[in-house]
Amino acid sequence: MLAFSWRDLCSSSKCRRDFRSCSLYEVRVRDIPCATSYSISFRPDLTWRDIQHLCVRTAKMINPDDPDWEDTAAGRRFSYKYGYGSLDAYAFVQAAQQWDLVKPQAWLHSLPVQLNNGTMTKEGLMEGGEPITKNGVASTTTVTSQMLHDANFEKLEHINVKVWIKHSRRGDVEVELTSPNGVKSMLAGRRKFDADKNGYPGWTFMSVKHW
Repeated sequence: MLAFSWRDLCSSSKCRRDFRSCSLYEVRVRDIPCATSYSISFRPDLTWRDIQHLCVRTAKMINPDDPDWEDTAAGRRFSYKYGYGSLDAYAFVQAAQQWDLVKPQAWLHSLPVQLNNGTMTKEGLMEGGEPITKNGVASTTTVTSQMLHDANFEKLEHINVKVWIKHSRRGDVEVELTSPNGVKSMLAGRRKFDADKNGYPGWTFMSVKHW
Protein backbone atom coordinates (compact mmCIF):
# COMPACT_ATOMS: atom_id res chain seq x y z
CA MET A 1 0.00 0.00 0.00
CA LEU A 2 1.51 3.31 -1.09
CA ALA A 3 0.09 6.25 0.84
CA PHE A 4 2.50 9.17 0.53
CA SER A 5 5.62 10.24 -1.29
CA TRP A 6 7.54 13.43 -1.88
CA ARG A 7 10.65 14.55 -3.70
CA ASP A 8 13.37 17.05 -2.88
CA LEU A 9 15.75 18.24 -5.56
CA CYS A 10 19.17 19.72 -4.83
CA SER A 11 21.08 21.71 -7.38
CA SER A 12 23.49 24.44 -8.28
CA SER A 13 23.36 25.50 -11.96
CA LYS A 14 21.21 25.23 -15.17
CA CYS A 15 19.73 21.84 -15.92
CA ARG A 16 16.44 21.64 -17.69
CA ARG A 17 16.83 18.16 -19.13
CA ASP A 18 16.14 15.79 -16.29
CA PHE A 19 14.75 16.77 -12.92
CA ARG A 20 12.79 13.77 -11.63
CA SER A 21 14.81 10.65 -10.95
CA CYS A 22 16.48 8.73 -8.22
CA SER A 23 18.85 5.96 -7.31
CA LEU A 24 21.29 5.12 -4.61
CA TYR A 25 24.59 7.00 -4.71
CA GLU A 26 26.77 4.58 -6.62
CA VAL A 27 29.92 6.50 -7.63
CA ARG A 28 32.75 4.08 -6.99
CA VAL A 29 36.21 5.49 -7.39
CA ARG A 30 39.82 4.48 -6.98
CA ASP A 31 42.58 6.71 -5.60
CA ILE A 32 40.02 9.26 -4.46
CA PRO A 33 41.63 10.00 -1.03
CA CYS A 34 44.97 10.80 -2.64
CA ALA A 35 43.50 12.79 -5.52
CA THR A 36 41.14 14.70 -3.26
CA SER A 37 43.83 15.53 -0.72
CA TYR A 38 46.18 16.74 -3.43
CA SER A 39 43.46 18.83 -5.08
CA ILE A 40 42.46 20.44 -1.79
CA SER A 41 46.09 21.25 -1.03
CA PHE A 42 46.23 23.69 -3.96
CA ARG A 43 42.49 24.41 -4.14
CA PRO A 44 41.41 24.75 -0.50
CA ASP A 45 38.32 26.61 -1.72
CA LEU A 46 36.79 23.44 -3.20
CA THR A 47 33.61 22.37 -1.42
CA TRP A 48 32.22 18.85 -1.06
CA ARG A 49 29.91 19.60 -3.98
CA ASP A 50 32.81 20.72 -6.16
CA ILE A 51 34.54 17.43 -5.34
CA GLN A 52 31.43 15.50 -6.37
CA HIS A 53 31.18 17.41 -9.65
CA LEU A 54 34.82 16.63 -10.40
CA CYS A 55 34.31 12.95 -9.58
CA VAL A 56 31.36 12.68 -11.96
CA ARG A 57 33.02 14.59 -14.78
CA THR A 58 36.38 12.79 -14.67
CA ALA A 59 35.17 9.24 -13.97
CA LYS A 60 36.22 6.61 -16.51
CA MET A 61 33.95 3.78 -17.63
CA ILE A 62 35.13 0.37 -16.51
CA ASN A 63 33.99 -2.99 -17.83
CA PRO A 64 32.17 -1.31 -20.76
CA ASP A 65 30.66 -4.59 -21.93
CA ASP A 66 28.61 -4.89 -18.76
CA PRO A 67 24.90 -4.58 -19.72
CA ASP A 68 24.20 -2.54 -16.58
CA TRP A 69 25.48 0.68 -18.19
CA GLU A 70 22.75 3.15 -19.22
CA ASP A 71 22.69 6.55 -20.92
CA THR A 72 21.50 9.49 -18.84
CA ALA A 73 19.77 12.64 -20.07
CA ALA A 74 23.03 14.56 -19.65
CA GLY A 75 24.79 12.20 -22.07
CA ARG A 76 26.77 10.40 -19.37
CA ARG A 77 26.88 6.66 -18.75
CA PHE A 78 25.68 5.32 -15.41
CA SER A 79 25.76 1.88 -13.83
CA TYR A 80 24.26 0.62 -10.58
CA LYS A 81 27.41 -1.47 -10.16
CA TYR A 82 30.01 1.18 -11.00
CA GLY A 83 28.19 4.49 -10.69
CA TYR A 84 29.79 6.89 -13.17
CA GLY A 85 32.92 4.77 -13.27
CA SER A 86 36.38 4.70 -11.75
CA LEU A 87 38.11 7.92 -10.85
CA ASP A 88 41.05 8.93 -13.01
CA ALA A 89 43.22 10.61 -10.39
CA TYR A 90 45.34 12.47 -12.96
CA ALA A 91 42.27 13.79 -14.81
CA PHE A 92 40.69 14.73 -11.48
CA VAL A 93 43.68 16.80 -10.37
CA GLN A 94 44.04 18.46 -13.78
CA ALA A 95 40.35 19.39 -13.84
CA ALA A 96 40.49 20.71 -10.27
CA GLN A 97 43.18 23.23 -11.20
CA GLN A 98 40.86 24.98 -13.66
CA TRP A 99 37.58 24.32 -11.90
CA ASP A 100 35.10 27.18 -11.35
CA LEU A 101 33.35 26.82 -8.02
CA VAL A 102 29.71 25.80 -8.16
CA LYS A 103 27.06 28.22 -7.01
CA PRO A 104 25.55 27.97 -3.52
CA GLN A 105 23.30 24.97 -3.12
CA ALA A 106 19.59 25.39 -3.83
CA TRP A 107 16.67 23.13 -2.95
CA LEU A 108 13.30 22.51 -4.50
CA HIS A 109 10.83 20.79 -2.16
CA SER A 110 7.77 19.31 -3.81
CA LEU A 111 4.48 18.89 -1.97
CA PRO A 112 3.62 15.43 -0.60
CA VAL A 113 1.58 13.24 -2.92
CA GLN A 114 -1.33 11.72 -1.01
CA LEU A 115 -2.80 8.63 -2.68
CA ASN A 116 -6.44 7.60 -2.31
CA ASN A 117 -7.02 9.56 0.91
CA GLY A 118 -4.09 7.98 2.71
CA THR A 119 -3.74 9.28 6.26
CA MET A 120 -1.02 9.29 8.89
CA THR A 121 -1.10 9.66 12.67
CA LYS A 122 1.24 11.85 14.71
CA GLU A 123 3.10 8.66 15.58
CA GLY A 124 3.79 8.05 11.88
CA LEU A 125 1.30 5.20 11.44
CA MET A 126 -0.35 5.21 8.01
CA GLU A 127 -3.80 4.10 6.99
CA GLY A 128 -5.51 3.85 3.62
CA GLY A 129 -3.64 4.57 0.43
CA GLU A 130 -3.59 2.85 -2.94
CA PRO A 131 -3.38 -0.99 -3.03
CA ILE A 132 -0.33 -2.31 -4.86
CA THR A 133 -1.50 -4.46 -7.78
CA LYS A 134 0.53 -6.64 -10.14
CA ASN A 135 0.97 -3.57 -12.34
CA GLY A 136 2.23 -1.49 -9.43
CA VAL A 137 1.19 1.94 -8.19
CA ALA A 138 2.37 5.25 -9.66
CA SER A 139 2.41 8.81 -8.37
CA THR A 140 3.48 11.85 -10.37
CA THR A 141 5.04 15.15 -9.39
CA THR A 142 5.08 18.11 -11.78
CA VAL A 143 8.01 20.53 -11.72
CA THR A 144 7.59 23.69 -13.78
CA SER A 145 10.12 26.19 -15.08
CA GLN A 146 8.59 28.80 -12.79
CA MET A 147 9.14 26.55 -9.77
CA LEU A 148 12.78 26.13 -10.74
CA HIS A 149 13.16 29.88 -11.20
CA ASP A 150 11.54 30.70 -7.86
CA ALA A 151 13.86 28.27 -6.08
CA ASN A 152 16.94 29.66 -7.89
CA PHE A 153 17.40 26.11 -9.16
CA GLU A 154 19.75 25.54 -12.06
CA LYS A 155 21.73 22.25 -12.29
CA LEU A 156 20.40 19.05 -10.83
CA GLU A 157 22.72 17.18 -8.47
CA HIS A 158 20.77 15.03 -6.02
CA ILE A 159 17.18 13.91 -5.64
CA ASN A 160 15.68 12.66 -2.40
CA VAL A 161 12.45 10.66 -2.45
CA LYS A 162 10.59 9.80 0.76
CA VAL A 163 7.90 7.12 0.63
CA TRP A 164 5.43 5.46 2.95
CA ILE A 165 4.75 1.94 1.72
CA LYS A 166 3.05 -0.81 3.70
CA HIS A 167 3.75 -4.39 2.58
CA SER A 168 3.84 -7.81 4.23
CA ARG A 169 7.22 -8.64 2.64
CA ARG A 170 9.52 -5.73 1.89
CA GLY A 171 11.83 -7.78 -0.32
CA ASP A 172 9.05 -8.17 -2.90
CA VAL A 173 8.68 -4.41 -3.38
CA GLU A 174 10.44 -2.45 -6.10
CA VAL A 175 10.59 1.35 -5.98
CA GLU A 176 11.41 3.11 -9.23
CA LEU A 177 11.57 6.76 -10.25
CA THR A 178 11.19 7.89 -13.87
CA SER A 179 12.26 11.28 -15.21
CA PRO A 180 10.40 13.30 -17.87
CA ASN A 181 12.94 11.98 -20.39
CA GLY A 182 12.13 8.40 -19.51
CA VAL A 183 15.36 7.71 -17.60
CA LYS A 184 14.55 5.28 -14.79
CA SER A 185 16.21 4.92 -11.44
CA MET A 186 15.77 1.81 -9.35
CA LEU A 187 15.53 3.04 -5.76
CA ALA A 188 14.81 -0.34 -4.25
CA GLY A 189 15.11 -3.66 -6.00
CA ARG A 190 13.76 -7.07 -5.01
CA ARG A 191 15.73 -8.82 -2.27
CA LYS A 192 15.24 -12.54 -1.80
CA PHE A 193 16.22 -12.59 1.86
CA ASP A 194 14.41 -9.42 3.00
CA ALA A 195 11.28 -10.74 4.74
CA ASP A 196 10.61 -7.63 6.82
CA LYS A 197 6.85 -7.07 7.29
CA ASN A 198 6.97 -3.29 7.76
CA GLY A 199 7.50 -2.20 4.15
CA TYR A 200 8.99 1.28 3.73
CA PRO A 201 7.41 3.51 6.40
CA GLY A 202 8.91 6.94 5.76
CA TRP A 203 12.07 5.74 4.00
CA THR A 204 14.20 8.27 2.10
CA PHE A 205 16.08 7.31 -1.05
CA MET A 206 18.65 9.48 -2.83
CA SER A 207 19.84 9.51 -6.42
CA VAL A 208 22.62 11.07 -8.44
CA LYS A 209 21.80 9.13 -11.59
CA HIS A 210 20.32 12.23 -13.23
CA TRP A 211 23.21 14.57 -12.39
